[in-house]
Amino acid sequence: MHAVALRLQWSREPIGRIGYAVGYASQAALTRVFERFFGILPGRYRTAYGRARLSVPPVEHAQFVRVEDGVPLLLLAKRYRGRAEDIDGFWDHFLTRYGAVLGRYSSPMKRVGLIYNDWRADPDSLVRYDCCVVVNGESVDMRNPPAGLHLMLSRERQYAGYRFAATSYDRRQAYVDVGDSLFFRRSLAVTEDPVIELYDEAEVGKTTLLYAVE
Repeated sequence: MHAVALRLQWSREPIGRIGYAVGYASQAALTRVFERFFGILPGRYRTAYGRARLSVPPVEHAQFVRVEDGVPLLLLAKRYRGRAEDIDGFWDHFLTRYGAVLGRYSSPMKRVGLIYNDWRADPDSLVRYDCCVVVNGESVDMRNPPAGLHLMLSRERQYAGYRFAATSYDRRQAYVDVGDSLFFRRSLAVTEDPVIELYDEAEVGKTTLLYAVE
């Protein structure tokens, strides 16, 4: 349902086609499940978001970024679920609890965050978020990852988004502004893949927010 919601927000695909893409045999079947999950019909959900986006301003204090050949990343990750404003706390826990282990597999440490859903529209208003580091150097046993963590491979997709300076990055606002800008201003088709936060430790804390696009 999270994948369907993202497609409804940032694509013009017919609802039936979206349902088929995520495994539903008919639009009616998708509609029943979506309404139970979100408490609103898919068409009304799309209209509600569209009304709020009649005028989309440019993304300020940020640099547009496009990655044409996104190379898959092997990530060592921990899944968190909570309020969007708790994400910095997720990172504190992740780096404190698993810091020694992470340093063995990611040096220098390259941090990546994955946002799986739009918390503003979810029934519980909670975000599904992975704190990750890019694995390099010492190999990892794919069948036996370190305790408490899981291994995953990001998909090889095209990505687009914006790079923010540390002082201008507001995650809650950037999530909406970047998605709106890519779809409404740049006419890119945003997919249901997780939104990626790339943390640039070397360039004074710059953060790049990327959506997978078609």
